Amino acid sequence: MSSRRASPRHGPASKTRNSTVRASSTDSAASNSTLRSRKYLDSTTKSGPKGWEKWPELTIKVHNLPPDVSISNLSQWFSGEGEIVWMDIYQGDQNYDSMSAKIRFGPPPKRPFWDIKPFKVSHPDQKRYPNGLILRVCITNSAPQNWIVSPVTPKHRYPKRLVMPLKSLKLGCLIGPQAMAVRRAIGSNTDLKDLKMEVDVNFRRITIIFPVTTMEGSSPGSTRQFKVETDVLHMKRAYYTSFEDSGCTLTLHLPFPPKYYGKMDNVASTMEEGSATWTARNAWFRASNVCDDRDEPLRHPVAFHNKIPDAGYMEIGSWTTFCLEFDLSSPKALESIEHLLTFLSDFNVDVEQGKDFNLRTDVMAKVWTMLDHDQSLHHSSAMELLAQDDPETVHHLDFEVRYQLEVCISQGFLNEHNITAEFLHKLADLGPSKARIYLEYLADRGTVLYDPMRLFDEPDIELCVPSTRTPHYCALMRRAIVTPTTIRFSTPTMEKSNRIIRKYNHAQDRFLRVQFVNESETDRISITHDQNYDDVWKRVLRTLFQGIRIGDRHYQFLAFGSSQLRQGGAYFFCPTEHLSCDDIRKWMGNFDHIKIVAKYAARVGQCFSTTREIRRVYQPHIQPIPDIERNGYCFTDGVGIVSGLLARMITEEMELDVFDEPTTFQFRMGGHKGVLVQWPDAKGMEVHVRQSQEKFTTGFNGLEIIKCARFATATLNRQTIIILECLGVPIQAFEALLDQQLLCYEKSLVDNSMAIDLLTKFVDENQITMVLAELLKADFRSSQIREPFVLNVMALWRAWSLKLLKEKARIHVEKSAFVLGCVDETGTLKGHAAATEGSESKDIGDLPEIFLQVTDSKKHQKTRVIEGICIVGRNPSLHPGDIRVVNAVNNPKLLHLKDVVVFPSTGDRPIPNMLSGGDLDGDDFFVMWEPSLLPKEWHHPPMNYNSTTKPRELDREVNVNDLRNFFVKYLQKDVLPLIAHAHVALADKHGPKSDICLRLAELHSEAVDYPKTGEPVTFGHKLRASQWPHFMDKNKKLSYQSNKALGVIYNKLNRQSIEFRPDWEHDFDPRILKRFELDHDILKAARKVKSQYDTSVRRLLTQQRLDSEFELWTGFAMSRPVGSSDYKRAETLGHEFDVLKQRYREMCYEAAGGSHPEVLDRFVAATYQITEQEVKIALYEHHRGPINEAGTIVPPRQLQARSMPLISFPWIFHWVMIRIALGSKYDHKNSILSAARRGNQVVSPGEGFLATAAADEERDKVPEQGPLGLGYC
Repeated sequence: MSSRRASPRHGPASKTRNSTVRASSTDSAASNSTLRSRKYLDSTTKSGPKGWEKWPELTIKVHNLPPDVSISNLSQWFSGEGEIVWMDIYQGDQNYDSMSAKIRFGPPPKRPFWDIKPFKVSHPDQKRYPNGLILRVCITNSAPQNWIVSPVTPKHRYPKRLVMPLKSLKLGCLIGPQAMAVRRAIGSNTDLKDLKMEVDVNFRRITIIFPVTTMEGSSPGSTRQFKVETDVLHMKRAYYTSFEDSGCTLTLHLPFPPKYYGKMDNVASTMEEGSATWTARNAWFRASNVCDDRDEPLRHPVAFHNKIPDAGYMEIGSWTTFCLEFDLSSPKALESIEHLLTFLSDFNVDVEQGKDFNLRTDVMAKVWTMLDHDQSLHHSSAMELLAQDDPETVHHLDFEVRYQLEVCISQGFLNEHNITAEFLHKLADLGPSKARIYLEYLADRGTVLYDPMRLFDEPDIELCVPSTRTPHYCALMRRAIVTPTTIRFSTPTMEKSNRIIRKYNHAQDRFLRVQFVNESETDRISITHDQNYDDVWKRVLRTLFQGIRIGDRHYQFLAFGSSQLRQGGAYFFCPTEHLSCDDIRKWMGNFDHIKIVAKYAARVGQCFSTTREIRRVYQPHIQPIPDIERNGYCFTDGVGIVSGLLARMITEEMELDVFDEPTTFQFRMGGHKGVLVQWPDAKGMEVHVRQSQEKFTTGFNGLEIIKCARFATATLNRQTIIILECLGVPIQAFEALLDQQLLCYEKSLVDNSMAIDLLTKFVDENQITMVLAELLKADFRSSQIREPFVLNVMALWRAWSLKLLKEKARIHVEKSAFVLGCVDETGTLKGHAAATEGSESKDIGDLPEIFLQVTDSKKHQKTRVIEGICIVGRNPSLHPGDIRVVNAVNNPKLLHLKDVVVFPSTGDRPIPNMLSGGDLDGDDFFVMWEPSLLPKEWHHPPMNYNSTTKPRELDREVNVNDLRNFFVKYLQKDVLPLIAHAHVALADKHGPKSDICLRLAELHSEAVDYPKTGEPVTFGHKLRASQWPHFMDKNKKLSYQSNKALGVIYNKLNRQSIEFRPDWEHDFDPRILKRFELDHDILKAARKVKSQYDTSVRRLLTQQRLDSEFELWTGFAMSRPVGSSDYKRAETLGHEFDVLKQRYREMCYEAAGGSHPEVLDRFVAATYQITEQEVKIALYEHHRGPINEAGTIVPPRQLQARSMPLISFPWIFHWVMIRIALGSKYDHKNSILSAARRGNQVVSPGEGFLATAAADEERDKVPEQGPLGLGYC
């Protein structure tokens, strides 16, 4: 078949008409309700701006509408005139007793009905409007801009919107570079007006609309319209073939499934009561299945290959290739295809033209029939059962191999249509372990293999020996991603375990972590206000009730923790003959007394907290102590006590990369949760717990640690800046901090002393900046040495910091701390007095007191006690009373506590409760003593965070179905991000003290508690923003220029480049490369462990959606996590990488023969030398250009993180690298990395707002230790 490109045409393409939803159900009502004037306009009358009939769309304005007008009213009155694509009701400019509206038609109406004078309509309320309404209707005078200039080639231009009829549509899979397996064809027996493609250039979106005959509803055999939407930015390649018979095909292959929509039967039902806006998109529902009977899939487990007995069922989640056939017999069609191809090329889609594209209709996915079947399925006959056991047709794979095969197929690395019996036979012959390694290698490499047999010819597989060692505190976890249309599996990765996984470690491979996300896997499935998601929610319910099928295993819903719920995730388990999901839930504890479903779920979820069990403490000596309660408040909510001995045992077993011994720990112990604070009252193996910490009873009472207290500096953010500004902090204060920070970042690029100063001033949650400072002190970045790893992490640090500044206004505050909170057990700190609320007093004696002693990041083995006026708060802060002014004092009775803020147990109300409704069971608080941030208003009344809404209780015991239903209800009703987003916009416009913002603060508090109360928040249209400050980067038409602090900050950062590009071109450090003579054996051992490390890191990068190893090593992620905010992103990455670091450090100790410097230093140097060799080879392959190997052109290696060798392995021993580099100059006593036991240092008269230069000088004179080693004067 010959191929040719459609001949080009000159001149603009004829303006296309927007194909949208006509509210057909209301057409009759509209025609009857409109009272026409006696002078009718016939269809040939033309009026309005010249040429309006040829516009792609037309907008009218309607005035004199009643105050209670609704979207459905407008539809009834005007849908008879044409296809409405958008309606918006707004307040009339001149008369506040009437409303106005804008209505957009696409294409334009058939006649100029706006010329009807008077324009009368009837109102549904005949009593109030017996004579109907007289409306003033006018047309917009300006024609819409219909052409867009190409962003790549200015001489090119194309219509904003293209509508192109299709001759046929084929759906299927790409099975080769130029081949497609066609699984469904639409067009031959189809009404072609319902088969078309639309291109929206403005939104860079392609839509394919096609009809499907369904058997559902009251009229079987009816046709429903479906559409497919995809973003052009997601497309990489397209295939264009033209034919001599005036036709052509364009084949689009998508990297992941597009969004599917079905057209609603009743468009009027989509017009929500009280809504002021409606668009044509509201008339479509998100579809998760395309089939004859939409209810049939709900009766079956979710699987990648679904066995749905429905003749019309389409695997839309795996059919990601679309072949579109066009008829080019008209000049308009030729012109349109030229515009389309130009548009695709301009937006970086590689369009291959003139090649025959092979459409295969004879290819079937036989792999599923060749694999052994689920033995639980009923066979129709004994002969069928025998046939299933035929070795020629059935191949048995161990589950670990079968699972990894489904990983490769579901991720698209292998296509199910290409897998042959020969491939399965070869895989089975390898044995389970080796077969799994082969498939893991393919998944880790992340490239598509069209010929599966080539996998067995890969020479590098033999070198790939992933580590199977699992530390006691870790688990090898399988994961599944469920999208609206498909399911994908991931290679098992090592992660820190929880109580349940540890208990049932023998069945570890039967646990499955499941997360519900959107098609592009960028965010969790969540609510949207302009789309009907019923089908998607049914798919989630199907997964929870019917389970997930992988081979012969059927995974069932188990439970979810609080963090999994927020991310749209849950745990599933595949039962055995001796262990069921009910057995596991029963072991967790006794929850029968809890009748509130949400609370029940939260308590069950405690068992799934990621923790480290302290094995040396099987069960501590538990002693109950009373809570401190007053005025209906609990001042000790979540706080317990731990002995000094136990605290040291925890620190030693955790093997923490900390720079001081922590004194506070977030923990789980049986049914107890909260924090444990080291206190002299507890002796030996004692743990003192309070009633407020006990949530349920259980037979397991082992001590488990979530995290330990450590020092980090605090940052401002959008919410805190808004609140501080409204309390009287001037814009200049934020500007000064920002300007100084930006200047320092620029200087830090070349000035090590400036960089070290910044890194030790602005300490992150993982304290990585302190490690970077030590690396710079060791001259890894100097005029002679430009060590590539250090240069990259420093460049990343700057880019990450600027990114947070630009996107979150995260301005670091040097004089600050971000720490856990606890309570003053001595009762000597002064508490909050309710009488001061609303007072204008500036008397320091009226302020409540806190105690804060922090690690001095600049002076080794020192701490500082903060004194003076501070502000304290908790993120997020939305209410003006959420940030409190306090007085930090030096209290000798509390000097044993450090890197934790101590709140008073006295007063009328707990301070943590006033800080965004916080408590002390693990919340982090920011404390700032920067003088310029002291508000003018000290005593703004706090918000009341005690909810008056009583959660609904069941009159029976909570069961697992209640948990399933609550999970979906939460995803449907969680509006917390929407409220926070709206608050930023409305607080900028009206101020946080406005009524609407105070209401949003209340709703935000209720939404935070939703996972515990089960009471959803109603976030009405009247509380949503209609205009946005420019710093929120919304649609320019809906944005305004903000002159508030956030607007000023954004303007300063708008031109800053935040891009991070790794660089491997610099030489490795000769001080390490030449330190030792290394023999072949040690280099071989180092290469083996590094290979295993690299594999683990690449899997973790994939799981966490990170582009480079430098982001993982530092925790400085340049991307958002899937399904949650990035507020805790750095902390989460730190925990994940800590597990990996400890695991490979232990492997290195074993390979090196111990951890003593004499043997360890040589081994670490060997890993560095191996890394340097790998990078040299990669750079050579890049610079030599493409080569010809046996007639095949091999492209050069790309200088990208995905294709370059990993170089971070030696740096998991950063202190060893420093020791090797410095040699005899190394002094571990002066290194902050030595994690020394430090003496304490008291600063007087203070480091708070009252600090002076003299006080700073006096600080250095304070003795390091006082009596009893407590270090006080």
